Amino acid sequence: MTIKNDTDQEPFVWIDFEIKDWDTFAQIVHSWEIDFFQLDGANFYSRLRQLILPEIQVAHTHFDCHLDQNGYSPADMWTFVVMDENSSMFKFQHTPTQSTSTMVIYSPGQAINGVSYAGFHIYTLSIHKTYFQTLTQALGLNEIEEKLSQIDRVELTLTQADSLRSQLKDILDDAASLKQKVISTEGKKLLLNFIPMKFLKEIGTQVGCAEEKIVQEKDMLFMEARAYMHTHLHEPISIEQIAKKFNFSERSLRYYFQEELNTSPKQYLTVLRLIKVRDTLKALDYTKGIIEETARRFGFNHMGQFSKAYKLFFGELPSVTIRQV
Repeated sequence: MTIKNDTDQEPFVWIDFEIKDWDTFAQIVHSWEIDFFQLDGANFYSRLRQLILPEIQVAHTHFDCHLDQNGYSPADMWTFVVMDENSSMFKFQHTPTQSTSTMVIYSPGQAINGVSYAGFHIYTLSIHKTYFQTLTQALGLNEIEEKLSQIDRVELTLTQADSLRSQLKDILDDAASLKQKVISTEGKKLLLNFIPMKFLKEIGTQVGCAEEKIVQEKDMLFMEARAYMHTHLHEPISIEQIAKKFNFSERSLRYYFQEELNTSPKQYLTVLRLIKVRDTLKALDYTKGIIEETARRFGFNHMGQFSKAYKLFFGELPSVTIRQV
């Protein structure tokens, strides 16, 4: 059996800008609920990358100056901040963060008093409060919302922090590489479930919430393996390497994919690569060699086999997909 040919896609909002002067930044953030005040005379620099879906948002923000931040978090979102491993510290609600393993928590509509310094890099995951409640109920974390409303940070282990920021970085890097800013049904399902579940699971272990229904570690690792495939298609990964990375036997990995998706991990990876090739070709104009170049970039080294698989999956040859000029 092979994975269903489900190529339905949904657009997402993508923001990626650099700002090198304070006046421009002040104009852009004027509509936000946060006022920023620069406290040093250094040259201003900011970089923001953000993927936005109705249910969740993933972002990376970099400030390279000394800033006072005051205002309110969005009234309809929970936001979790994980500092980059090389970030400067952050004084939040008058108390400095202890290390880059500190996760800062913004509850909906929370008053914010913060001070950041040059070299401030953070990853954020924002979850709409309605979807947040859906997730916590599904995970059996019935007390977590009340508990998180009473705190503004949790101290993660280094392993937990590294894992979370690595996942968010992979998501943003993959989104940045897409010429067409769309997400597949399968990709969105993983993004809406695996990433928030991973965050809530790690937080839940730190604040002592009920865990009787939480996804088992083995199942989380399998989902992480799937997410890894989605965000590393530009690398020459193999099923053997993926199994080794997540401490599975290849047999266990095959069993999981067959049970969960009624397909093999090899077929799953092939489908992801075919979809990535098609999305790339749809955004290009035809030039000599561009189809072969794109196919090889995503792991197809035998053009005859690639064209046959492409035609079988999409019902057309790649030369039909690409824009003709």
